[in-house]
Amino acid sequence: MQVNKIPIFNFLEGSGKSFIIPVYQRDYAWQKENCEKLWNDLLSLRKSEVKAYFLGSIVIIDAGFQEYSVIDGQQRLTTISLLLLALQNYLKKNKIEERLQDQLSDYLIDRHSQDSSKRIRLKPNKQDKAYFNELFNGTEIEEDSNIVSNYNFFYHQIQKDNYEGSSLLEAFRKLEIVLITLDKGQDDPQLIFESLNSTGVGLNDGDLIRNYILMDLENQEQENFYTNYWLKIEKLTNNNIAEFVRNYLMFKLNISVKQTDRDTYYKFREYTKIKFKNKESILKDLMYFAKIYSYCIQQSSHPNKNINHNLEKLFNLDFKICYPYLLDLLDKFEKKILPEEEIVLVLRLIESYAFRRIIVEGTNQGLNKFFIILAKEINNKLDTQIKYSDTLSSILLSKSANLKFPDNESLISALEIKEVYKFNRKNKNFLFHSLENHNSEYKVDLDDLTIEHIMPQRLTAKDKQKLGENYQEIHKKYLHTIGNLRLTANNSKMGNKGFQEKQKIDSRANVLNLNKGLNEVKEWNEKEIIKRAKNLAEIATKVWIYPVSILQYEQEKEVYDLDENTNFTGKKPKILYIEDKPFQADSWKDILKIICKSLYEKSPTEFKQIISNSELNKYFSLENDSNKIRAKIEFTKNHFVEGNLSANSTISFIIKLCNLVNYDYSNLQIETI
Repeated sequence: MQVNKIPIFNFLEGSGKSFIIPVYQRDYAWQKENCEKLWNDLLSLRKSEVKAYFLGSIVIIDAGFQEYSVIDGQQRLTTISLLLLALQNYLKKNKIEERLQDQLSDYLIDRHSQDSSKRIRLKPNKQDKAYFNELFNGTEIEEDSNIVSNYNFFYHQIQKDNYEGSSLLEAFRKLEIVLITLDKGQDDPQLIFESLNSTGVGLNDGDLIRNYILMDLENQEQENFYTNYWLKIEKLTNNNIAEFVRNYLMFKLNISVKQTDRDTYYKFREYTKIKFKNKESILKDLMYFAKIYSYCIQQSSHPNKNINHNLEKLFNLDFKICYPYLLDLLDKFEKKILPEEEIVLVLRLIESYAFRRIIVEGTNQGLNKFFIILAKEINNKLDTQIKYSDTLSSILLSKSANLKFPDNESLISALEIKEVYKFNRKNKNFLFHSLENHNSEYKVDLDDLTIEHIMPQRLTAKDKQKLGENYQEIHKKYLHTIGNLRLTANNSKMGNKGFQEKQKIDSRANVLNLNKGLNEVKEWNEKEIIKRAKNLAEIATKVWIYPVSILQYEQEKEVYDLDENTNFTGKKPKILYIEDKPFQADSWKDILKIICKSLYEKSPTEFKQIISNSELNKYFSLENDSNKIRAKIEFTKNHFVEGNLSANSTISFIIKLCNLVNYDYSNLQIETI
């Protein structure tokens, strides 16, 4: 086995060389976003004085006669070939830079080969080979594979920006690879492949960020930065650097950052290249915001007790999606832009918004994007004459659809019938702890108390008699609602005992705020359950405040994030937003067609595999089997999808499809009328 670090152009050129992708290799799978990253890197290299850029490793077996089997690295090798071919075809079509065309030919074909079938150096597997060979003729092919799609991406980028071929080639010549050449018959290619693609513990985004910052420094400087910055940042973030940096980037860039696909690392690298002059300035900024982040995750307590109390409540509520916004808010406190009372009021508003939605809507899904851009929205509307909290209140009240701030009437109505006993443990405890300790001088710790049903889960004959002839309906409707729940320290002794007996057993619990008045009740029935629920719901409106607006912002359009919990029945779509780009859509069939087309263009090869193999394949057909579906919609040439779906079924289908192609459906929004 030989290992060499060489420029990739040295690897590609040479008389008689050819590179074979073995049939057992997967189809070419790079998507447009991968190519976009490579393209942006090349543009940066054109302007940079950096002499080399590491592209990755390529593993080959020398089969003799200058023929090499590519064991690992076929994705980047194929992509580079598509880029060079796109540039060459662009130059040919425009009849410019003939000398450069010849240079590009050396990397793509063996011009000295007498056998035309062997002239093209790269030989993809059978599935991709036909498309690849066609592209050498300069033929325009409809996007039916990732090979064609990515070639077209590079061609359009070159054409759109009219980049000089020579400068792009100069950037390409800076790309380096680690070339691993195996000796046929001696090295075990499978063992090498498994080692390079180990299923063991790999580097996460935090590891990559650390390496990116520290790796190219001198030893002494590296040691200083690691000790004085990095170790402290790790401690402040509870050793979860990746999640901290993800929130940091969402706050800084006002964009969503995925937890997968190295998205945090790549976006961090690009952001810091532009924003910071040196590595120490990066670390200083990270450490400053890591300290603020530590307050959010309660890794350390905020020095202001009132602020910390409210941060702790948000932490207990597990409302992590607001962290990008909190970084901005607490930064304003650190810089003395906002006073304590404003910060506390804003934190109470955020808590109210979050928990009211849990009570009324049953979820806080779909708020990620809102909290990523909230700080920017507030900052754009701030007026020196208006309090920050008033601006926030007005913005919250202007929201509609699945961003709407539930009002008092909605909260009371929901609490009367919501089965809060079935909430997850964290939310259930948060509800009862907050209600019990509201305006209470002495705070009660719920750890030594339990939540008990007043009307028991199994009715006795006596219970049924007291509830009346509709006892089954009453029991089913109110059993797990807040009106029928109390706090007790003696739940094990209560069992299925009657209401009066429970009162006697747990007289100590009657002093609790939530249980006040229960000892005066003679009979426990539907009327008393409803009465108690209303009383507790009224307290809830004071615990989780509803904002008062002194500003009037125009009510926002009915724009919904894709969420299976949202009921779209009776709603008519108007505009579909894909990554904030609008598309006119007058029906749910239009929505389905546009999204299928967009996902197909993103990765044609992967989409075709879904049509063939996934659980959704019954909803798709090609022209030759279009009778397979009832109401066919052609979303791209000769590709059809089932259009006979309801609004909610359409949304459910789209979410499943996005998951299969690994696309974040939070990038999709629908405006309705």
